[in-house]
Amino acid sequence: MFNQLLEFRNQKLLVQALSNKIHETEYFQKTGKLYQYGNNEEFSIDGQQLIEFYFYDYMLLQGFPNQQSQFKKPSDIIQLRQRLINDKYLSEIATLLNLQNLVSVGNQKSLKNNPKVLSDCLKSVIGAHYYDKQNDLEVLRDLIHPIIAQLLNKGQEIGLKKWKYNPKSSFLEFLNQYKGQLGINPKLTIEWKKDDTILNQNNSYYQITLELNSNFQIQKIGINKRETEQNVYQEALVYLRKLNIKKNERQKTFQKQTDIKQIQVESELSTSLNSTINNQNLSLYSFTEYNDDKQNLDFDQQINLILEKLAFE
Repeated sequence: MFNQLLEFRNQKLLVQALSNKIHETEYFQKTGKLYQYGNNEEFSIDGQQLIEFYFYDYMLLQGFPNQQSQFKKPSDIIQLRQRLINDKYLSEIATLLNLQNLVSVGNQKSLKNNPKVLSDCLKSVIGAHYYDKQNDLEVLRDLIHPIIAQLLNKGQEIGLKKWKYNPKSSFLEFLNQYKGQLGINPKLTIEWKKDDTILNQNNSYYQITLELNSNFQIQKIGINKRETEQNVYQEALVYLRKLNIKKNERQKTFQKQTDIKQIQVESELSTSLNSTINNQNLSLYSFTEYNDDKQNLDFDQQINLILEKLAFE
């Protein structure tokens, strides 16, 4: 089905694409000479970029995104691409090409079936074709589109809600939304360890630690790197949401206390002003009454004086 991927004009490029870094290192240690074909690390990077490019190219040719499908926005296609282009699915395609029997890994024979090694090998073969086909993008499209179709067949097995939800993306989006408000400075550490009690072909597992701050970190172990990492980010997202809820509750409580104090201050000020105004009114009233009495007294005295004057005339 994918046999054309192994058809090279320049066979040296194919040999290099099938040569893992481990093989090159062991060759130098044994012979003291550089391995003439080098290793496939740079080809692997090229292959990753080509797969991502032609994934979107394939979807565009199929008429996506459009509002009548489940892929309504470009971001929907990107999320699907992130979900499908991984070591697990690429290594399965590599197995169909029998790359586990072709890849060179020195004496580390157990690595021939390692998903990461096989995935890198497939990407390296694709990357090497870019140079073998002299940068002809049309020829590369014919080579890579069948791989994209195979990946999309895998995508049909994944429910829409499942692939659209990405805990890592949701975590980073939430963190960016409240940037600087939660006191979070995440640091991710990924370790690959071996343990004879782990029942897989390499007796290995991933230990992934996400340090959120100096007081809190999340650590999980698992055989599948992606799933373990997503589980870590899922738990971290739950923690952030709880932290944000507590922060909002504290702010509401503080605001409520501030409002109560403000009301009390305003009430005391109002009472003080009313008292002052009332006292001033009383004083004014008393003063006015006093003046009226004085005016009345003067008037009576004047009348009496007039009457007395008339009486003696």
